[in-house]
Amino acid sequence: MLKPQIAIAAAILALSGCAAIRGQTAADSEQILTEAGFARQAPSAAQGTTGATRAPLPARQLTKVNDGGNVAYEFYDPQFCHCVYVGDAKQYAELQRLRSARVAEHEKLLMTSSAGIADPDPGIWGPWKPKGFDVK
Repeated sequence: MLKPQIAIAAAILALSGCAAIRGQTAADSEQILTEAGFARQAPSAAQGTTGATRAPLPARQLTKVNDGGNVAYEFYDPQFCHCVYVGDAKQYAELQRLRSARVAEHEKLLMTSSAGIADPDPGIWGPWKPKGFDVK
């Protein structure tokens, strides 16, 4: 009987597909953060200059941190890069501009391909709007 073996193989394939999608989404998040000017740091380096102990950052979520009067934005990725991306208000504004540009480009691609004007662009199906960039 091959049915249990086929079911196990299908489950393994599905799980590996999910992991690949999460990995691609993580790479996309890292790319847009870098493009916006965020600096990649070790998690311990992003704990600020005051040395004060603070709550751990949530995983894969942009967080506004007030460190001794200085406002920073931090994005902690413990699963893929094992790092923290750190930026200030300037990098945050650039991140929001880049996100808006991506959404507009994605909508334009959807309109073009749905109107039958061109073959669908493979970029339509890629990760175009990474999650976790709404500040908590």
